[in-house]
Amino acid sequence: MDLTKNFPRSPREKVGGIAMFPRTIDKARAKLAGTLGEYIYDCSMDRQLFETIGCDAEQFLSAVRVSSTDAEVLDLLVQARIPDDTLKAHNQRIDQWHPNTPEGWDHFKDDLKRIANNHPKVKSRTDLIDFEEGRLSGAK
Repeated sequence: MDLTKNFPRSPREKVGGIAMFPRTIDKARAKLAGTLGEYIYDCSMDRQLFETIGCDAEQFLSAVRVSSTDAEVLDLLVQARIPDDTLKAHNQRIDQWHPNTPEGWDHFKDDLKRIANNHPKVKSRTDLIDFEEGRLSGAK
């Protein structure tokens, strides 16, 4: 995966019903290939995923290193079924990702203006990511 030329998948895309899993795989593959570009592997959204599935950034990277498919990464990292309430909370948090500090809100507001010109459809960091990467329907 070359993230200097392509976008990773949306944070909303799922593998095994888990949001952010495919995007983090894309970023891990790019990190391993040296083609991460401006993307950040082990960002706060990645860490939310790691917490939900019970691993850390290095364990996730190791699973990606030895796997050729998303399903193989999932099988290596998710040994037990994630409780429905935990999975629902995780997916909802990723879908509506918001800053949790005043500094984070300031940064989000700056990015919202700079990237999306304060577009009314962009209400979360996830919306902003999808807007910037051309996936937010009707936003451009």
